[in-house]
Amino acid sequence: MGNFEILRQRKELKKRSHQIVRSHYLVLLFLTLVVILFGTEFTYIKENWGENPFFGREAEEDTDDVGSILDSDSVLSDIMQGRMSEGEAVSEQLEGEIKERGDTSKVLGRTRGVFSQLVNMASSGKFYSSAARTLFSVVKSETLVGVIFILISFFWYIAVYFLIRNMISVIYRRVLLLLRIYENITPGDILHFVAVRKWVKAAWVMLVMDIYHALWYLTVIGGLIKSYSYFAVPYIIAENPDLKSNEAITLSRKMMDGYKLELLLYQVTMIGWHILGAITFSVSEYAYGVAYRTACETEFYTKVREAAIRNQIDGWELLCDRYLYEKADKIELYETYFDVVDEITLIHEQKMELTGYRKVLADWFGIWWGSLADKKKYDELEGRKYAIVHYRMCMDGKAYPQWLNPLWRRKEISKVGHVSFLRNYSIWTLFLLFISFSFIGWSWEVALHFMQAGEFVNRGTLLGPWLPIYGSGGVIVLMLCSRFRKNPALEFITAVILCGTLEYFAGWYLETKFHRRWWSYDGYFLNLHGRICAEGLLVFGVGCCLVVYLIAPLFDILLSRIKSSILIPICIVLAVLFGADQIHSSFHPNMAKGAVEQKPVETGGSETGGSEAGGPETEASAT
Repeated sequence: MGNFEILRQRKELKKRSHQIVRSHYLVLLFLTLVVILFGTEFTYIKENWGENPFFGREAEEDTDDVGSILDSDSVLSDIMQGRMSEGEAVSEQLEGEIKERGDTSKVLGRTRGVFSQLVNMASSGKFYSSAARTLFSVVKSETLVGVIFILISFFWYIAVYFLIRNMISVIYRRVLLLLRIYENITPGDILHFVAVRKWVKAAWVMLVMDIYHALWYLTVIGGLIKSYSYFAVPYIIAENPDLKSNEAITLSRKMMDGYKLELLLYQVTMIGWHILGAITFSVSEYAYGVAYRTACETEFYTKVREAAIRNQIDGWELLCDRYLYEKADKIELYETYFDVVDEITLIHEQKMELTGYRKVLADWFGIWWGSLADKKKYDELEGRKYAIVHYRMCMDGKAYPQWLNPLWRRKEISKVGHVSFLRNYSIWTLFLLFISFSFIGWSWEVALHFMQAGEFVNRGTLLGPWLPIYGSGGVIVLMLCSRFRKNPALEFITAVILCGTLEYFAGWYLETKFHRRWWSYDGYFLNLHGRICAEGLLVFGVGCCLVVYLIAPLFDILLSRIKSSILIPICIVLAVLFGADQIHSSFHPNMAKGAVEQKPVETGGSETGGSEAGGPETEASAT
């Protein structure tokens, strides 16, 4: 191919690029956002957001206000120049201004909580000043602290640039190559370089390319020419990350020989997207333009690759990932995944069909009703079915066949099978999980208050060592989110909604009934009436995912080793004790100092006055 043959095919290539972006829009939208935010490429978009009247920050009205012209970078700059005291003063001033502004909003609280502290420290530069003060206590020299900060910043930037930013570009292009051929993309495809253990090697190639490119820019025109000479490097590494840096760079130069000007003209034909991006303050670039143009360039590269293989240029044999560009033959796929075919057949032969209420309980709530022996068999089969879903997509040509990749280390098929989180729980297990979570929550609250106030206080509404809201939250999520376990993101979102609803109405009920608060999130970042806050909900979401995917399955495995004749009596005894405590506390709740706020809540529970003068301000934080 040559003589601008690719350029003459531009309409066909652009049409195909449109189809790819439209068919996989959400995946590419997410990856484009990652690329932009990490500053890997298309950095002008992120810069333009600051000028966008819809997304940018409002102009400061008072330019004489020190807080309006100083930021965390000013703190870092002072420290690096050996002016640590000045940096600390600036960070303290900024933090005070931030908290003062935060006090004007009940929802966007900036005065209490871990989130508020993190946001304030990041905004004010207190991270830098605190770290600098710690270093100064050791080295006793502000100048040396500044030098250490310069070195740390330099190596941190190199590490992030080396291990993350450049690799995001490679991953972006590999995903686009996959989307040209396959219908489905899995997390394993995105983490391909981790799976084949070539992440660092691929990152090194990209770093060397950048160094060469930077040196060529010293000649001015040389840098522009090399931008097109090195165009193929990310695609080559996406295909074969086992190459040495000079091998990949040399191969790119040879592949692009005769195509550099053609690529330039090809890019010029897409200048309309740049103009549209300027008019829309880069909104169109993020929403569609970046993904589309990169898809077009990917199509251009595939044509260059075809020509390189057809003409057998030096090094063409290094382009060895054939099935990144075409689907494997059905026979080859079935021969490669033959063990999985046997696995599917075995599961079909051993399948267990639940009917009636047993099926409803298992499918919708993850509750098992029946013998424990049948439960173990059913859970094993469900786990094995889930584990081979991806392999079936590979066999059907709908996903990239990892086992045919030259760098793939074939794992034993026996490891494909039981996925522990896809299981059902007996009522005995659920009850013991409820008691365990309640005790863990109580222990956390007591320990947290002890560290803050230096005294032991029973932080629950009951007399015993349990907080039912933790147990209820864990078990409810385990049951009501049962159908979402195969989708961790959906599981997390559902858990946050359920736990937030539970905590909010539990707080409302207690305030309405007893006119006291057992917890308050007033002053926390993104709180609602002080009953729930973003910080607590995030922790609840993460905690519930840990429960669903790790803690509960392990707990169930341990309980399965205990005989029913021992397990059931333990559950009955605990149920009697908990029930008695619940009845007693409904008439005589724990109102000890430190367990509730000292000032009564007004009728309706919509307001909180915090603590009376001289009284401790307490909180039962879910975090």
